[in-house]
Amino acid sequence: MNKDIYLKAENLKELLEKDPRIIKLNELEKKMDEDEEVMSLAYKKDMAAVHYSDTLNHFSEDSIEAQKALKELHEAKLNLDNHPVVKEYMKAYVEVRDLYNEINEILFANFASNLCPKDK
Repeated sequence: MNKDIYLKAENLKELLEKDPRIIKLNELEKKMDEDEEVMSLAYKKDMAAVHYSDTLNHFSEDSIEAQKALKELHEAKLNLDNHPVVKEYMKAYVEVRDLYNEINEILFANFASNLCPKDK
């Protein structure tokens, strides 16, 4: 039985490696990593997040300084998320996430229902 499960798992792995959604996601990830503009926007977003976190160490959330830092973080994240390559990647990511959720549901639904009975 263990050998059978191993072979089925190996077969699933091979099928996933050939799935066009996963191939596309991997290609887009590489494209994002090689895009200087995307990397610059990601860096700016990361720096804005650090600045916001540092600001919260010194000021309250509702302070003018914190609100300004939060706005800068929001704008940096929005700029990154609106880049065409990032948008395309996120669309592909959602498709792959849905595929993995479907596989997870098929493989583990019986376990989940037995382990976590729903409240009535």
